Amino acid sequence: MRTTISRGTRAVIRLAVLTMALVGITVGLVPGVAQAAVQNPAAAPLVSFTFDDGFQSALTQAAPTLQKYGLTGTSYVPTGCVGMTTVPNTCRASDTTPYMTWAQIKQLQTTYGWEIGSHTVDHVCLASSGDDCQANVLTPAQMEAQLANSKSALAAQGINATAFAPPYGDYTPAVVAKVAKYYSSMRGFADLGNNAWPLGDYLIRNVPVQEVTTTVAALKAKVDEAIATKTWVVFTFHDIAVTPSKTPDDYQFGTAELDQLAAYVKTKVTAGQVRSVNVSQGLVTGDTNKLANSTFNNGIGDGWTTDSATTITKDTGGNGSYPDATNSVKMVSAAGGAAKHLFSPAVSVNPATTYLFKNFLNVAAITTGEVGFYVDEYNASGTWVTGQYLKRENARFVEAMNFTYKPSSSNVATARLQVIVTGTGITAYLDNAQMLALGADTPPPAPANLVANGTFDAGISGGWSTNAPTTIVADKANNGSPANPVNSVKLTATAGNTHLFSPRVAVTATTTPTSYTIASYVNVKTLTSGEVGFYIDEYNAAGTWISGQYKVGARAVGVLNASMTYSPTSTSVASASLQVIVVGNSGISAFVDDVRWTKN
Repeated sequence: MRTTISRGTRAVIRLAVLTMALVGITVGLVPGVAQAAVQNPAAAPLVSFTFDDGFQSALTQAAPTLQKYGLTGTSYVPTGCVGMTTVPNTCRASDTTPYMTWAQIKQLQTTYGWEIGSHTVDHVCLASSGDDCQANVLTPAQMEAQLANSKSALAAQGINATAFAPPYGDYTPAVVAKVAKYYSSMRGFADLGNNAWPLGDYLIRNVPVQEVTTTVAALKAKVDEAIATKTWVVFTFHDIAVTPSKTPDDYQFGTAELDQLAAYVKTKVTAGQVRSVNVSQGLVTGDTNKLANSTFNNGIGDGWTTDSATTITKDTGGNGSYPDATNSVKMVSAAGGAAKHLFSPAVSVNPATTYLFKNFLNVAAITTGEVGFYVDEYNASGTWVTGQYLKRENARFVEAMNFTYKPSSSNVATARLQVIVTGTGITAYLDNAQMLALGADTPPPAPANLVANGTFDAGISGGWSTNAPTTIVADKANNGSPANPVNSVKLTATAGNTHLFSPRVAVTATTTPTSYTIASYVNVKTLTSGEVGFYIDEYNAAGTWISGQYKVGARAVGVLNASMTYSPTSTSVASASLQVIVVGNSGISAFVDDVRWTKN
């Protein structure tokens, strides 16, 4: 059987397969699905059987063997070789092996439940030449035709192929960028090992199998490894034969050996330790995307924004990804390498839920810097709380940028993604941006606010008071928090310290005191020194002051979400109140609003 993997690569593959060792297993049940709308929402053991080249043995040997144990496979078919049922023939994969007809391929799909994927038209090297490859490197147009025409040939037979495998595992970033236009996944060949969740859709690693170098024990060990590490093992077979060749480059494997492996996998499936999936069933996908306009068909709109309209722009040149590759966002370096940003819409989140971001990213060129992914977090008032830097790409690469996000605290009510471009020589494309909830997405009910009139809609009343009624006053001029901006309290510094006092709040102080979160919106307009400070007063059951706790201060011009945690200092504490301190001779002019005191 002809193969065009380089001799060095062959040696690496053979050594890797020969040295597979049995590993210990930790038996555990496969986690349950967290949410029906997401496929594979958590790390779990998976196993797949894939078969390259469309040989007749996939139907006559492999399919009946797997069916005995309730298993299926994925067949990657070079469409130009379909129907070459006699030997010798002219297919580049092997001119001594018969291939399936279209009727047989459809039988594999409909009778045996297999997935049918693409393996190009002519089984050519997409990025290389020489050795067993064709004489010349394909032009970009020829390379893309191999992908597009294979897909259309399959579609003409009623087969919607979304999985792809490059012949010989031969690809470059430019090839992967074109693969992504037509297919949702790419399985490699020289990319060895199991796949860790949440995967990389366009670089699925595998375990190549051939009779001369691979033992059934070694393959069973890879299944055990998948169980122990909650990873996905993808086996790659070629020709299956009753009496397999022991010539390395023939890439055959015995029917009896396949039977032994399938029987072993079945025992693990029955025990609930692993799931057997076709390739597309192993991807992490979802049908409820929280991000509007994810394919950018409406450009940078529907809540998407940028701070650099000249370097971050809509692209219509087909540089996106399946299933709608026409439109994407093009990101290029700004002058001097300054950081520029693409911002997603802000969406509601449940602080107890983990989310998965999936983004198609093609870094087509880069000299310095990176394309980074950062999540901004906001509280219920729309005030920024914090952020998380989650992923980056600092090299030329094409990938499904999959990563998880968990809100950092119960204060987070909404979040948005920002894609950061910083550095020089960068040209990158972003498409198919997704945010999937891996659990219950409905935000929990907001905890009760223990402070009356925390939005100051009733002015300084409802238990609120001040010792400076001329400089600490109710304000109705839209200087409050974004969620309810009309009413707030204006603070103006005088020669001495002045104070705004909250109503007293009954608190629980036992040997294990209850914890509370106190938060407030503060907008400091002017300040020459000092701060707007936040202090907790504590009282006993008789209403006598016991002690106090200084918590935090706003010491710079700008908006601050003043958030603090408070627990009573002793069992004598029965109630507490907040005092907002305006330091004297500080030049402060500020607004405070949206005071929330909640029980943790």
